[in-house]
Amino acid sequence: MLDRNISKNQRRIQVRIKFLAFCFMAGFLVLSGKLIYLANISSSVSVEVTKVKNETFIRPNIFDRDGNLVASNIDMTSVAIRPYLLKNKEDVIENILDVIPSFEKEDLEFKILNDKKFVWLKRGITPGEKDKIHNLGIPGIQFFDEKKRFYSAGNTLANVVGYVDIDNNGRVGIEEYIDKRIEKGNFDDVYLSLDLEVTFAMRDELLKSIKKYSAKAGSAILMNVNNGEVIGLVSLPDYDPHYPQQALKPENANKVTNSLYEIGSTFKTFTIAMALDSGLVDLDTIYDAREPIKIGGHSIGDYHPENRELSVEEIFIYSSNIGSAKIVSDFGVDYHKSFLKKLGILDEKITEVGNIPRSIIPRDWKEINSITMSYGYGVSLTPLHAAVAGATVVNGGKLVEPTFIKSDIIKENNNQQFLDIVTSEKIKKLMYLNVIHGSAKKAAVDGILVGGKTGSSEKIVNGKYDPEARISTFMGVFPMESPEYILFLLLDEPQPLKETYGYATAGWNAAPTFSNIVTRIAPMLNIKPSNKIDLYRSDQFEIALN
Repeated sequence: MLDRNISKNQRRIQVRIKFLAFCFMAGFLVLSGKLIYLANISSSVSVEVTKVKNETFIRPNIFDRDGNLVASNIDMTSVAIRPYLLKNKEDVIENILDVIPSFEKEDLEFKILNDKKFVWLKRGITPGEKDKIHNLGIPGIQFFDEKKRFYSAGNTLANVVGYVDIDNNGRVGIEEYIDKRIEKGNFDDVYLSLDLEVTFAMRDELLKSIKKYSAKAGSAILMNVNNGEVIGLVSLPDYDPHYPQQALKPENANKVTNSLYEIGSTFKTFTIAMALDSGLVDLDTIYDAREPIKIGGHSIGDYHPENRELSVEEIFIYSSNIGSAKIVSDFGVDYHKSFLKKLGILDEKITEVGNIPRSIIPRDWKEINSITMSYGYGVSLTPLHAAVAGATVVNGGKLVEPTFIKSDIIKENNNQQFLDIVTSEKIKKLMYLNVIHGSAKKAAVDGILVGGKTGSSEKIVNGKYDPEARISTFMGVFPMESPEYILFLLLDEPQPLKETYGYATAGWNAAPTFSNIVTRIAPMLNIKPSNKIDLYRSDQFEIALN
């Protein structure tokens, strides 16, 4: 009997042990599962925090060429929430709205009424907003210290500097260029070739002209003709880089580097440079401009016909389409194409603010195409292309590479002789004469000798040229006794005024805009008043001054 009782007790003990073992194992499994769950959450949190830390690295500062700070970093706080931890989500939303009315209810509902592990409520809140949210004591609220990009130059340099997105990644311009440098381990500050004060003055004067002539848009680029440094760039309308969504509007695109235009008679500068550089044509070579040219069912005439024979010098000054067409016809398509390619007009250009698109040219380039291109139709190029080519024809014939970064080192290509130096001297003379006697009289600047070429072209509207929709351009150089800068500017659809006698061509709007800009920026660039005595004695201007 006793043995039987002992056996029952042993069985009971064994059952209890097994039950306890089962409970222990079940508890262990639950605990392990909980630990794994928490580990996953911790990992998720770690990923998010690491992400924030990676996004808030200190971007290099950006300065203009004189050391003025144009882009820097400021501290900001961002707030996030973990919706899966919340119970009374509707109350949470109402509490947040009570203390921060600027938050949108629909946005909060979208972010909070779910079971996500991590959601940004707002990137960049004020210290006051942080305190109010913190005092609510909401579980799952987290604050992160971040860096925000601040652009002290505002709109003025936006088209060059670019902007960053909410995660501090550079999207366009120098900001994107900085990201590429960082990928290579370069965190150095960036010094632009641009002058903030000069660019501000350019922008201000261009704004005035756009308003005065009721133009749709305008752009301008100022370049050092000897080293390719871009000193000023303006594209209007522009945007505030603190609001990146503005940059996405098509009208706010950088027109200097991204938009392609037929620039009209300004292009004749390159046509005549081609002829002069051949050695077969000189300034006194005569072409018959008495009758319009008939070709391919088209008639090519002059805007203000002289109805006589013209020298090359006169073709430039009177802006003769007939003369330009006859010049290019003498050289043929292959020679013409080769010369424009040598000037860099036809190719894509690689710069720190991105790749500049190649010019649009006819797929099947025929004689009629060369003829129309001779006076600026049938070839579309960016203002930057025009400025680079213009710099080459006035700096002694050396092709420059455009740059937006300040550098004391002249790129290797800048030392290569692409045109005969005599060609350059003759083009400078023609530009100077054009301001004295030609279509660019209103480009003159008191105390400074300048030269340049006007251009007016009709825009293509609904598949055909519209005489009421024009592009006005001016390519000017100063000071003429020793050129340092080229300024190419463009007005999109300027309107005629009473004071312009009903004209809306470049001589009446783009040329005076050039004069206003140079008058204002010359002192900033340390351009001294021109020494006319030295200029008068200069060989290249001797004929001009007789």
